[in-house]
Order: sequence, then C-alpha cells, then structure tokens
Amino acid sequence: MQRLIILSLTILSTFRSCNPQQDTTTKQLLADSITKIEMKLSAFGVESDNFPSIEVFIDFVNDSSLCKKSYDNPTYKQSTYKLSKDELKSIRQLLQTTDLDKLKKDYRISKTDQPTSVTTIYKGQKIYVINDYGLDGDYPLQKLYKTIYKY
Repeated sequence: MQRLIILSLTILSTFRSCNPQQDTTTKQLLADSITKIEMKLSAFGVESDNFPSIEVFIDFVNDSSLCKKSYDNPTYKQSTYKLSKDELKSIRQLLQTTDLDKLKKDYRISKTDQPTSVTTIYKGQKIYVINDYGLDGDYPLQKLYKTIYKY
C-alpha cells in the first residue's frame, strides 16, 4: 500500500513538472508566429463595378479562414469563400519570412479615386496595421493580395 502511494505521488510529480515546459514552449511558439490576419480590401472608388471588396479573416491557430466578397453593383451577389490549406500555408510562410517591422504603415499612389485597404497582422504581442491606398504596397503585400483576390 505504501509503495502504491509513493508510486502515485511520483507519477503525479512527474506530470506536473512537464506541463510548465510545454506551456512555455507553446507560448514561445505563439509569440514568434503569426496567429491572425484581418484584411479589408476595398474596391470603393474603382471605376469597375465588377471589382469586389473583400473582408478577410485568417486564424492560423485554428487553421481557418473566411473571405466575404461584396460589390457596389447590386447586380453581383455577395458571397463567401475559404482559402485552401495550401493557400493558408503559403501566406503563413510568406509573412513568417518577411521582416514586418520594415514594412511601411502607409502606402499611397498619386492616382486619384483608388481603393484604400487595411491589413492587420497579429504576430505574438505585436499588431501591424498597414494602410494601402491603391493596393500597390511593397512585397509581400502584392503576393498576399493576389492570393486573396479569387474572383
């Protein structure tokens, strides 16, 4: 009986000491990785009525996405779509290999009547908000836009 109690306490002690290391590792991974992206890709101002505005929600923690597509022209119906697993993986790799601190917060082109879009990237405790008037921002934004705009 005494051996059973000692064995039980030893096992409990072993499991309790493992959890903090796992928690620390998980927290470190989340702190160093991109966990979420939100995008509001606007077509407002663009002369073409068949160009969509898209709201994008990507959750890398849960490996999910939702893209809501809408048009100024009522002839076109609103719709939603999800990005494929390969597209999510590609976006994550693209942004993980980019120095987000070097991206500008605002991009502007000189043409008038262009859409303004906002991309918000969550990486650990940091939040990067990028405003892009004209959808002409630096790498990796162009590649990101091309992946998102499926119409």
